[in-house]
Amino acid sequence: MHLALRAAAAGVLVTSACAPSLPPFSTPASQSCAQAQPDGGAASVVFLWPSLGCDPGGYYTLATTAGVFLGNISAGTQLRVQLPAGEHTVMGWNTLQEEALGEWREEPVPVLRARIAPGRTYYVRLGFGEWDRQGPPPVPFKSAQTPPRNCMMAPGMVMTSALLTMKPASPYWRELPAWMAALTMAVPDRAAGQAWLDGHGDVLAAHQALAEQRLRGLRAQALKLATLIVDDSIATSP
Repeated sequence: MHLALRAAAAGVLVTSACAPSLPPFSTPASQSCAQAQPDGGAASVVFLWPSLGCDPGGYYTLATTAGVFLGNISAGTQLRVQLPAGEHTVMGWNTLQEEALGEWREEPVPVLRARIAPGRTYYVRLGFGEWDRQGPPPVPFKSAQTPPRNCMMAPGMVMTSALLTMKPASPYWRELPAWMAALTMAVPDRAAGQAWLDGHGDVLAAHQALAEQRLRGLRAQALKLATLIVDDSIATSP
């Protein structure tokens, strides 16, 4: 089983005195890049990793289950990607965490279903320790409140993860402006990342299977939280 991203992980993390480390296949972005608009029939999806106290460390690779590399994201960063309008399923995995475990596990593989429209912008948060394998615990909380932070672990002390849609009714929505201002924008080198993914079919196939398994096991509430629909967006400024 080949789990390592050893060639990319060695010596390619970008650091600065004012920003968090960027993961492999990433470069810093200027403010103008961060505000780039989607082209033609594309939509923008902004993935956010704010540090909320249950971060597992390392970085997450985000890709579609169709095998399209989207980018890598780490704590304290945000990743804006353009996707063609239509339906997609996005999955993620933590390469360094998997190297430490020596195996691929379902619980730390987050999954997102998306049906997106052109010229729109969507926001998705990476959440850690907030779900068990099937979703959030059955403890209701009001949308304006901060969700409980349980830092739930799967067997083997594996931090659980989720890709959570953000919309006005979502917890943490009011934090979005501050997060957008504070989180470092990472621009993915999608060509290099895609070349790596294309050369590691075992990694892709393993996570495709785990993502499908995770998606099938989600409770109804969790499936709703992990599904973007066309209206879960803001209009992109012309």
